[in-house]
Amino acid sequence: MNGIRDRSVEGWTQAVEPFEGYKEADLKIKSAFKSNSNSATPFVRYQELFSYFTNGFNEYRSKNGALIHYPGDLSSNGRKINALEGFARYFPLAASWLSGGKPNIVLLNNNEVDLVALLREGILAGTDPNNAEYWGDIQNRDQRIVEAADIALGLWISRDLIWTTLTTKEKERIANWLNQSLNKEIENNNWNLFPITIHKSLESLGYSDKTYDQKIYETYQNYKTQFYLGEGWFNDPPNGVDYYNAWAIHYSLFWLDQIDPDLDPKFIRKTHKEFLAFYRFLFSENGFPIMGRSVCYRIAAPAPLITGALIVPNEIPPGLAFRALDLTWSFFVENNSLQQGTVTQGYFEPDMSILDSYSGTGSCQWSLRSLIVAFYVDNYIPLWNSPEVKLPVEIDDFSITNNTIGWRIIGDKSTQTIDLELLHNKEKAQPKLVKYGINNKIKEYIAHRPIRPNNHNALYNGYLYSTAFPVPSSP
Repeated sequence: MNGIRDRSVEGWTQAVEPFEGYKEADLKIKSAFKSNSNSATPFVRYQELFSYFTNGFNEYRSKNGALIHYPGDLSSNGRKINALEGFARYFPLAASWLSGGKPNIVLLNNNEVDLVALLREGILAGTDPNNAEYWGDIQNRDQRIVEAADIALGLWISRDLIWTTLTTKEKERIANWLNQSLNKEIENNNWNLFPITIHKSLESLGYSDKTYDQKIYETYQNYKTQFYLGEGWFNDPPNGVDYYNAWAIHYSLFWLDQIDPDLDPKFIRKTHKEFLAFYRFLFSENGFPIMGRSVCYRIAAPAPLITGALIVPNEIPPGLAFRALDLTWSFFVENNSLQQGTVTQGYFEPDMSILDSYSGTGSCQWSLRSLIVAFYVDNYIPLWNSPEVKLPVEIDDFSITNNTIGWRIIGDKSTQTIDLELLHNKEKAQPKLVKYGINNKIKEYIAHRPIRPNNHNALYNGYLYSTAFPVPSSP
């Protein structure tokens, strides 16, 4: 038995129960989106959405606030890293909310909560090696590098509200923890953007380690040279082209452009515009055709349309960006994708068939990235109340091809169906999704680690992906 558990996951048997009253909270947020045709302004339901996630964050936070232990299935990284993800992936949302001058005192279940104090306490605990909730030293190819980028970003966005309240010693301690990421080995893909985000955020805050200036510059230039394909799309090894272009790559490039407007504005804005010229055709009132890994990040998909409304407004008017955001969130909320105060580990309901082994209880909070940029962008342009602009599929049928990546998008106005054809897979048989079942559960019970089906074939090697049969269904 001990041999089987040599790779057991830390905290595997420590289940988290949902907080009392979660069913009422879930029903309330669904009701807010069902009523989107009433006279209330669109911002009201997004205010409710922010309260929903903030309440979950508060209910599941640890004693010192550095770890957010959401219910659900752990990843291969273990309980503490999952809880770090829970903190790090929510933090930029709260930071964007606060950056717009919205109140730091929020009312949760009739109790007043100081959001700034909550975040400050968690950051100080997580970066203190003497604290029981210390996030840990950062190692090579460490998940902490990914989360450190979100923490650095959150600090930059909320710089006038949190960073300014810290002592010099506290700032140095936080910077020292973040800077550990800069001399570590990383995955050679979108991970290149994480140390750049960390360094640029700290640079703007006045606490970067200047010895890494040249390395960061070279990392950025090499990333562009090695992975840019053209027409706004990037290769992302080992999987190639997928939605990481939207919720990781262009998302990160947008923030780098905001943090350091002199970094590479011509390239970032040109590629953003070219990407969106094709990408915007993927959305309808029935969601978008899902493919590729990290399916549970799905609600972040509209993020580049929101950022595009700010940095390439000639391509994406605010009304179109908000339409894509609103239809996407409405679609997933109404289909039970928010449960127990967090985002589910699946497409709609939790589904381990499509949950990667690296995804755990806090991971799916990357879905918040479309909300993060929405609250931020609204500080500069009127997003919530812009005149509505219909999506392409709401106007007419279409068929559009991107030869650089070999994708064709077909829209049917009458059914609001979007089909995505991967042309390089045309001669292949349509692979079936391998379902997570009783055998997986038994193996996990014995091994104390995630043993989920490898569905790379189904998620990358199919010819047709469609809103008519979203994952985990099949045609």
